[in-house]
Formats: sequence, C-alpha cells, structure tokens
Amino acid sequence: MTPIEVPISDDRESAQRAIEELTASFTDAVARLYRRLRAERAGDPMGDSHRSVLRLLVSEGPHTLRELSEYEHVKPPSMNQTVNWLEEAGLLARTSDPSDGRKVIIAATAKGEAVIEESRRRRNQWLNLQLEALTSEERRILASASSIIVRLTDS
Repeated sequence: MTPIEVPISDDRESAQRAIEELTASFTDAVARLYRRLRAERAGDPMGDSHRSVLRLLVSEGPHTLRELSEYEHVKPPSMNQTVNWLEEAGLLARTSDPSDGRKVIIAATAKGEAVIEESRRRRNQWLNLQLEALTSEERRILASASSIIVRLTDS
C-alpha cells in the first residue's frame, strides 16, 4: 500500500482529491488490521457483540441488562439474547441486585475473564511481533497516528 500525501496548498480541488484518497486508504487499512486482529482469535465461536459485552463486564465490572443495551446501542430483548448465549457458555452470571430484588446484575465469571485475557494475550503477542519488526521511526509515527485515531473516534 502506497502512502497517501495530502498536499498543503490553496488548490482546494487537489486537496479534496487527496483527502478522498486518504479516506479510502485509511478505511481499507483499518479494516485489514481489524480482520487480522480478529484472525488471532480463530476457533473462538464468540461474535463481536458477545465479545464486546464480555470485555465491558471484565474491564468495568457488573452491569444491568439496560446498561449493557445502552452501551451496545441495542434494544433490551437483543441484549438479552447476547447475555443468554454468554451465560449458557459459562462466561457470565446473573444475580439479584441486593438493593433492589427486581434488578438483575450481570457479571463476568472467572471463565469469562480467562477468555478475554487469553484473547488479549494472543492478539498482543501477534501485534508485538509486528511492531518489533518496524523501525523506531515507524513506531514513533504509529504512536502519533494512534493518538490521532483516538481523537477521530471520540469526535
């Protein structure tokens, strides 16, 4: 993949073309990286939404079904299906809220935590090897790009 140069000029048309090329190149690169990172968890039957919910429970602790639905931007019945699948797999457990028995608290189990940790370990192991193969200048550029990507996603 050839790097895209975004010209700094008063020529709005060529600058717009360069930005469009950067958009296409960047979108492709992010998608390829995402697919490659997903490949590191080959053989794992968990889908992205399952993994996202479990990762949230592992990193931030127990949540209610409504909180998980809001986090994932889905309706509670859809989230209930996800939670059911994760519960049947032994990756999370439901308990009654001690302060309000009508509420159900959903938390990752030790098995769920282990699955997320192993997935993270495998992904990081692969990525560490790739980053080690880069020059120090390439790693510096990637570190700068990472903070820009975070800024883009948080906007």
